[in-house]
Amino acid sequence: MATIAITGSTDGIGRAAARRLLAGGHTVVLHARSEARGAPVAEELGALGDVRLVTGDLADLDEVRALAGQLGGPGDLDALVHNAGVWPPDGAPPSRQGHEIAFAVNALAPHLLTALLQEQVRGRLVFLGSGMVGSGRVDPGDLGSPRDPRRAYADSKALDVVLSLGWARRLPHLRVGAVDPGWVRTKLASPGAPGDVEDGGRRVERAAAGEWSGGYTAGSSRACTPRALEDTGLQDRVLAAMDRLAGVTSP
Repeated sequence: MATIAITGSTDGIGRAAARRLLAGGHTVVLHARSEARGAPVAEELGALGDVRLVTGDLADLDEVRALAGQLGGPGDLDALVHNAGVWPPDGAPPSRQGHEIAFAVNALAPHLLTALLQEQVRGRLVFLGSGMVGSGRVDPGDLGSPRDPRRAYADSKALDVVLSLGWARRLPHLRVGAVDPGWVRTKLASPGAPGDVEDGGRRVERAAAGEWSGGYTAGSSRACTPRALEDTGLQDRVLAAMDRLAGVTSP
């Protein structure tokens, strides 16, 4: 059985995936922004299996670094799932380091966590895409600047796909990719979304548990990756820019 860490796993798709993984006998490391938010969920899911809670605000790079320190030593994780995400409300303040909040939480935090935990993860690294990836724009010279909420979210999800492709090349010993969980009814989506949280949780569970070959997928099939995002030159420029913003040393 695997040990799997899932960011943003106290509600929505992350919680559904955690519940399914626990039912399958896996150990799940839940992540919450705070102890107060995470403890009740950890207690509830602990009835299903082996659960550990870690905390940290992904909008603050200092807390992301502290979170990485809670996730164990080399080889302690079979899989790391970058599930946490925000759709910023109008007028949302920037992150602690001054970045647009969707960029900070949805993309910069996963990049920094990946850089810090690459020795801890021994199997799979999963980013979350979106049906909005095709409308996102990725400009390595303009990361984290203010955008309207819809554009900010789409750009952050396109960036997640670029990061998954770039990190797959940096870490060829791991199975790295992204999962489109579908348009499901969560706090990020409208009530009219056709899917439910369990649909998305099932897709994430499959990738986290190893029934997945990497790449960009939507359920059991390949998701459509915009051609521009497959450009390795773009991926390298994005990784270098993200390294600078996250304050990590490029490999």
